[in-house]
Amino acid sequence: MTQTCDIAHGKVASLLLCPWWDLWRFVEAVKAKGENFGSDLRESLRRGNLPGYHLLNEVSQDGIEFGVGVVDFHEVHTAPLDQVKAFAKSAGKRLRLRPPYREHLAQAFARFFMRVGLPVDVPREKVKKKPG
Repeated sequence: MTQTCDIAHGKVASLLLCPWWDLWRFVEAVKAKGENFGSDLRESLRRGNLPGYHLLNEVSQDGIEFGVGVVDFHEVHTAPLDQVKAFAKSAGKRLRLRPPYREHLAQAFARFFMRVGLPVDVPREKVKKKPG
């Protein structure tokens, strides 16, 4: 989740990381907790209306295949930059998220963490019907 420009310019010593799940494994993990992640929630996820999660499309490139995936912003980890670089080097060929998809992911992450919870919301009744 760390901005690539900060990595490239040597401005960080550690990286901010979030887990990626295969969509259907994610759905099964949610079900295992006794919760439901039905088609309505999956559609909200697809539309970007579930803060805390980001959907990435499937990809097949250079012999590497990933199904539709979910990035979970509820789990944030840090790791030393040198450790992540060593892991990436040892992993060999890998995929990278390209613009504008990389920026779209970063924006979703920012929206999740910049939310402001108000002590009192505007009541639903106030926006359903015009008074008088």
